[in-house]
Amino acid sequence: MTEELIGASAALASLIGLSYWARSVPTRAWGDGTPGPTRAWAIALGTLALQGMAAVTAAGPTAGVALVIAAWMALGWLLVLAMNLWPEAALRWARRLGVLGGTGCVVALGWVLLRG
Repeated sequence: MTEELIGASAALASLIGLSYWARSVPTRAWGDGTPGPTRAWAIALGTLALQGMAAVTAAGPTAGVALVIAAWMALGWLLVLAMNLWPEAALRWARRLGVLGGTGCVVALGWVLLRG
C-alpha cells in the first residue's frame, strides 16, 4: 500500500466521528440527538486513534498528526457546508466515505502488521 492511499483513508475516516458528532448535538440539519454525547465522544476518540495510528504509520509522527488535524478541520468545514445545503445526501455520503476511510485504515494497519 502506498503512503498516499493510507493518508487518504486516514483523512476520510474523520467523517465517521464528524457525522456522529453532528447528529449528537441539536443542529438545524441533523441534530436529533440520537447517538447521545457520550457515544459521540467515544466514536470520535476511537476514530482519532484509528486514523492517528494509520497516518503515523504512513507518514511519520509529525506529518501523521498534522494530517489528522487538517482532515478534521477541512472535512468538518465541508461537512457543515454540505449538511446545510443537502442534509440527507450529506449524511448518507459522510457515513459511506467515513466507513470507506476507516476500512482503509484497518486494512493498512493489518498490512503493516503482516508485512512485519
